[in-house]
Amino acid sequence: MDKTWQIKAEDAAQVKKLAAAVGISELTAKILIHRGITNAAEAEKFLNAETAQEFYNPLLMSGMEDAVDRIIIAIEGEEKICIYGDYDVDGMSGVAFLTHALRNYGANVEYYIPDRSEGYGINVKALEKIIAGGASLLISVDCGISNAKEISAVAGQIDFIITDHHLPPLEKINPDEVVAVIDPHQEICNYPDKNLCGAGVAFKIAQALAQELEGVPFSEYTNDIELVALATVADLVPLTGENRKIVKLGLKKMFDTNCIGLKELIKISGFENKKISASNVAFQIAPRLNSVGRLKSAKIGVELLTTDDEQKAAEIAAELEASNIERKEIEREIFVQAEEKLQILRDEKGGNLWTLVVADKNWNAGIIGLTASKLAEKYSLPTIIISVGEKISRGSCRSIPALHIKNTLDTMADLFENYGGHSQAAGFSIPTKKIPELKRRFDEYVRKNLTDEDFPPVVEIDALVHPAQIDLKTAEEFEKIEPCGIGNPEAVLACRNVLCDAVKIIGADKSHLSFVIRADSAENQNVKAVSFGAANLANVLEKSPVDIIFQPSIDSWNGETFVKCFVKDIAPHCGDQIILTREFLADIYKFLKADTAKIFNIPALTEKFNSSNKNFLSVQKMFTAINIFMELGILKLNDNLTFEMPASKRRNLENSRTFRLNGK
Repeated sequence: MDKTWQIKAEDAAQVKKLAAAVGISELTAKILIHRGITNAAEAEKFLNAETAQEFYNPLLMSGMEDAVDRIIIAIEGEEKICIYGDYDVDGMSGVAFLTHALRNYGANVEYYIPDRSEGYGINVKALEKIIAGGASLLISVDCGISNAKEISAVAGQIDFIITDHHLPPLEKINPDEVVAVIDPHQEICNYPDKNLCGAGVAFKIAQALAQELEGVPFSEYTNDIELVALATVADLVPLTGENRKIVKLGLKKMFDTNCIGLKELIKISGFENKKISASNVAFQIAPRLNSVGRLKSAKIGVELLTTDDEQKAAEIAAELEASNIERKEIEREIFVQAEEKLQILRDEKGGNLWTLVVADKNWNAGIIGLTASKLAEKYSLPTIIISVGEKISRGSCRSIPALHIKNTLDTMADLFENYGGHSQAAGFSIPTKKIPELKRRFDEYVRKNLTDEDFPPVVEIDALVHPAQIDLKTAEEFEKIEPCGIGNPEAVLACRNVLCDAVKIIGADKSHLSFVIRADSAENQNVKAVSFGAANLANVLEKSPVDIIFQPSIDSWNGETFVKCFVKDIAPHCGDQIILTREFLADIYKFLKADTAKIFNIPALTEKFNSSNKNFLSVQKMFTAINIFMELGILKLNDNLTFEMPASKRRNLENSRTFRLNGK
């Protein structure tokens, strides 16, 4: 589906004023203003968050004082404390962090992380096992807010301190059955920063304990903050406020961390003795930790992050690497199978899809979330992937910006055994027999509450600028905008009608591109660029002007430092005003159907069409026409190299959202 560019507006005078006050380029000033930073003081706090951003008093969190008092009693009484965490990176990191913190005070600590087969959150069987093992205090990390029933089932047998960061469900925990509930999202909580991850909430407990037990000001406590930074990046919480400070400090500390397990994880990820960015954590380091939780047991991940044995840490890190390789292959297989089911759904609905819900009994419940993310991004559809069990099935949801997925699940809460999540991602367990009803109600809700205009991906552009106009000083300023992620996206720049040379397909799987962007004038130099996952567009770059979305970075080679562009999106430049009418699309369809080679080379197909047709067609319009045919299920790409047009029933063009938005 074609992306919609929204060029952000700003006041030119305001840009000049901020640039002069802070001593930065006007382009960087634009980026800051687009993030709500409009004066020098705010810019200082943002650009130098590790020193200028404050840590808030943890006692401002509702329940914190009661929690700290009970933990101190448990430490002094040598009670067994069980830390119960979620099985993702946030849960593993948070459990490891709090285990380190409590053991530092001599606490008798054990931890429990459920396998994915046990389902998300706290379960009664696990609680019974923990109680039987002698624990008298349970502290949850990154879970528990949705487990009122489970807590009630063992009320009075063990003390609970529930710490979480997820949105509270409709059914609230009975305050008489717990020592404290600490979750910034509670209505009664006045804590100023609502965006901490699970490990971030655990970090605030450690800050409060350090102040109470050691007299260390909470604002100075940063022990093991690299573990909290790992969790914060991996859990996709907004990288603003305290999170920005946590990640800035944590990324620096990762370089020479005292955590032996994290050091081995960083080494096997390829970043030993290297500067680590939030992007490195998100796409290289965290997935290795997550893979073992998806395929084996998250307990292995916590063991890595808590061990003091270097040999053991190296062995576990190697195990994580093997799991990550296996995870990638399983993910690929599920994705291919899910796309096959997507094609069946298109055939059933004549191409008119508003949601994507697919299920299979052979899909690994620990991997389906990754597949859901990729499908939702590729097809711009609210997506649910379900691993089907005999009686209970587990699902993972990913959404588009216009649909709050957690609120959507709230409207059908009666279907689930349990569920939870955020605006763009959620998970659930459901009786297998209720899956058909879920499909029906989910699709019905989306059709009722969204419009066609809600579906096309919208890319907010900070500025239109040619890459050759960005100098090293400006690129260095952009590095200060790091760490980037949710709430603080990377600066998004764009340029239209760009010409490229030296196009090469690169990567072990031949899926990426390297190329050179031609300078816009004789005064500027050509710019080296790379685009990941864009190998199918190599022929477009070689033969036609393109529109690109990119981010500048600094690279070095053979002693030379230069600006390099990471191109995030490539589309053929639109050079015509043609409307894709039904008649025009019929001509294109007949042409593609009759083409014997079926080579997926859009410029070549466009040129061939124009040589035999009275209507002139741009590469961009051919691109859009192919998207329409793909949405209708009447054209299918084969590994981005060839295409086929399978026999199918007659399709109504109105069943294509791209046609409804762009055709006539």
